[in-house]
Amino acid sequence: MKQGAVVVMPRRPSEGPPSSGLWTLAAGWAAAARRRFGNAWILTLDGVATPEQARTFADPAATHVGPKPRLGAVPTALRTAAKDVVRGWAGRRASRAGEPGEWRDYDLVFVWQHHDLFQSAGTAIARRHRCPLVTFVDAPQVWEAARWGVRRPGWARLVERYGEVPQLLASDVIACVSDEVAREVRRLGAPRERVLVVPNAVDPDQFAPNGRGAAVRERHDLDGATVVGWVGTFRRFQGVQTVVEAFARVRAARSRVRLLLVGDGAERAPVEALVARLGVRDSVTFTGAVSPGDIPDYLDALDVAVVSARADQGFHYSPLKLREYLACARATVAPRVGEIPHVVADGTHALLYEPGDAADLAAKIDVLCSDAAVRARLGAAGRALVLATATWDIRLAELLDSEPFRAAGRLRSDST
Repeated sequence: MKQGAVVVMPRRPSEGPPSSGLWTLAAGWAAAARRRFGNAWILTLDGVATPEQARTFADPAATHVGPKPRLGAVPTALRTAAKDVVRGWAGRRASRAGEPGEWRDYDLVFVWQHHDLFQSAGTAIARRHRCPLVTFVDAPQVWEAARWGVRRPGWARLVERYGEVPQLLASDVIACVSDEVAREVRRLGAPRERVLVVPNAVDPDQFAPNGRGAAVRERHDLDGATVVGWVGTFRRFQGVQTVVEAFARVRAARSRVRLLLVGDGAERAPVEALVARLGVRDSVTFTGAVSPGDIPDYLDALDVAVVSARADQGFHYSPLKLREYLACARATVAPRVGEIPHVVADGTHALLYEPGDAADLAAKIDVLCSDAAVRARLGAAGRALVLATATWDIRLAELLDSEPFRAAGRLRSDST
């Protein structure tokens, strides 16, 4: 019987940039499963998609279908409560819906579902097909929202209890992106023996040196400059302001250095204001939103790539951008926080700086701006590291070989 896997994303493709990284994530896992088993499907709230289609869902030109309601006058807590109710209703509806027929005649090796509030569609599919259920957790939702300042006065525990815990307990494997996330899911009651740390990865064919950076440099009038770049969605937790402050220090000593900020988002306006205050507007380029398919071209245009993080906030993430920078053989500067110092060796694969420390970041950027040989060495070592440790195919192999997954397979065999 033919084999395959199902990736469940409880999202709509029209949700917009905050979900862009999640579609990249889903596409990566589905593409790896398709290469391994021959077939894989991504189930969204709007239907079934291929990995190639999922990548387009991250495209800002393909999202935000129709105007969004204006809720500025509604108290934040009330807005959060309304969203929780909607997500609960959508999750209940999705779990009761019939399955599409694409995988009807396939033996499903596993169902992979992205952890979200009141999500149970993946649970229902895995039970119907008697296959292991893998729940991927980039963060417990209530816990992460609280860290970002989103409060649920009086009902946070209820949302955790009824909206998060059931899917964790129903999972055969709970794949967490970091040790900190793993600790939190165990706090919620997830069985320790089912919890696995599975960091994010990258497609090394999509993200690779491609020679198309010259066209990007010409388009943005960067020819002849040493280009420092950052790619992201301009969200508060990313701490882009530190990148700008560090760049201003470097720019004071180097007239031919430019900063390329790739992306768009809610924090772009404050960053633009900071650029103006620091007097470096003529040396900073804001590209606006860029199609995911074009991101490798923009990375190819960089001499130095920067990962950012706030100093006053924990770091439970497994940043996709770090792997993408490294896979494109860019000389990378990253904060010494969270998983990062355990992923890359300082001075071998990247240069590390203290998060939020603009002076330290500026010093590391200046080192790379001054020495093309160091940039080339770090870039080559970074790509080699990704190829050896951080592709989606490697992550899938690690999952299949893990004890939680093997235990789920044995249980399935014993019950048939």
